[in-house]
Amino acid sequence: MSPTRVLLISGWLLLSSGCAIAPAKITRVVEPEKASLHEWMQAALANEGTNAAKVALGHFIERWRKSDLGAEGIVRGEADSRGPVFHVVFSKTGQGAYSPAYFDKISPAADYEVLKIPHHVRRGAGVPLVAIRENRERDPIEAYYPPETIARPLTALLKPGKAKAGVQEVHIDLLCPLVHDSVVHNGRRQPLAADFSLPWAATLSKSGKLNQLRVLDMVTPLPKRTPQLYLMEPYDRRKEPLIMIHGLLSSPLAWAKLSNELWADDRIRNRYQIWHFLYNTSAPSLYSSSVLRRQLAAVRRLLDPERDDPAMRHTTLVTHSMGGLVGKALAMEPGEAFWKATFTVTADELKLSTEDRSMLKDAFEWHADPTIHRIIFIATPHRGSEYADTLIGRLGSVLTQPPRAFQQFYRRVATANPDAFTPEYTGLAAGKLDSVSSLSPRQPTLRLLAELPYAHRVHVHSIIGNRGRPGPLDESSDGFVPYSSSHLEGADSELVVPSRHRVFRHPEAIAEVRRILKL
Repeated sequence: MSPTRVLLISGWLLLSSGCAIAPAKITRVVEPEKASLHEWMQAALANEGTNAAKVALGHFIERWRKSDLGAEGIVRGEADSRGPVFHVVFSKTGQGAYSPAYFDKISPAADYEVLKIPHHVRRGAGVPLVAIRENRERDPIEAYYPPETIARPLTALLKPGKAKAGVQEVHIDLLCPLVHDSVVHNGRRQPLAADFSLPWAATLSKSGKLNQLRVLDMVTPLPKRTPQLYLMEPYDRRKEPLIMIHGLLSSPLAWAKLSNELWADDRIRNRYQIWHFLYNTSAPSLYSSSVLRRQLAAVRRLLDPERDDPAMRHTTLVTHSMGGLVGKALAMEPGEAFWKATFTVTADELKLSTEDRSMLKDAFEWHADPTIHRIIFIATPHRGSEYADTLIGRLGSVLTQPPRAFQQFYRRVATANPDAFTPEYTGLAAGKLDSVSSLSPRQPTLRLLAELPYAHRVHVHSIIGNRGRPGPLDESSDGFVPYSSSHLEGADSELVVPSRHRVFRHPEAIAEVRRILKL
């Protein structure tokens, strides 16, 4: 890489640094005492229901997992110790229930402190735990979990059984509070205790590299992270997917605060399951939209091969900035509009392999996703941003390198069909149409997206920033996107927030998202 390019990239990184999101962190503030499994279980049973007993049960489970004892085992004291032998049985796995062997590490949530995001807990029956599993894609679904780690909130319920011939039966349930709100315990229904923030913060604490890659992947044609849809919690066939799509120069880390707040809201948590979409923001939005469309189809085939899960009937999108354009296209049926704007000939007249022809038609004449029924647009440049035409924007466009697969595909099409692209899309023919230049108000793709109707009834909501400055709303801006570009006529709702472009972090915007999701 030339010194000039290094200097330009360094300068652009500095100019872009205001978009950084510091991931949440966790730190262990309590270390367990050096006690045996037998001693921990004795303490857990001695004063059941007290805080001391809960601490003991949490440390028993942590020690049990470290000992790799599986789902059932015998716990004896030392040769000279008193007390019964314990026959410990963990409940069978099922919807929202886990075996300790599934995780690599299980620890008491009370031993940790959450930093940088609010710490949301729920009081109730059981002992909150945080469970960690290294993602080695041991199960097919794990390809759709974050590669950094799989972190889950768990709650342990202790159920003493009968004692016979000196052996005390002990049953332990490990339940996920994202699935179970309440349980029948000690003869009555009670809320299930939970720590909703700790596992989320544990995932974020291992995801710091995404902060660097969000910009570095913009300036290389070989990004280290390819686009991927991530399930942030166990799949639940009852809950509607809530897909969060970040914006330009960003990553799913941007949703840290909002996701944490949504998990802590009982009504939202019981109705939705949070999914994040990570994409290379160097490519134009329609390219990323086509990738997401294919991945959605693949994950639905994996999770619901019979196509009868209630979860797959409806989908809600929460989007920011360019992510709004990525999500918006999913709900549109473009017909020939984009094809005619881009090509001078029909698909059948192009010289293409069967595979390339199929990919090209999918990219320009796709079918709308009928499950999408609600989209929340946050600071979305429906009509572009003049910022793309400024010196910083032009510099960004020069430095931006769309993924090599994107560039090679369109160069291959153009090489075999040199006169097939319209003048407005010669950049695409050269494989050089990038995300920054595609946000210019002069870009025809934005005009087509703004003019096309949705293929079916979609509830749309706008949350727009104006930096809190006085003056006519029509002349306001969040610093990057003007109100005139974010505003949608006929939207179900619109809220203007005194914020800059990262509107989704503002308390008023978070409250508005929560309100909309409860409709």
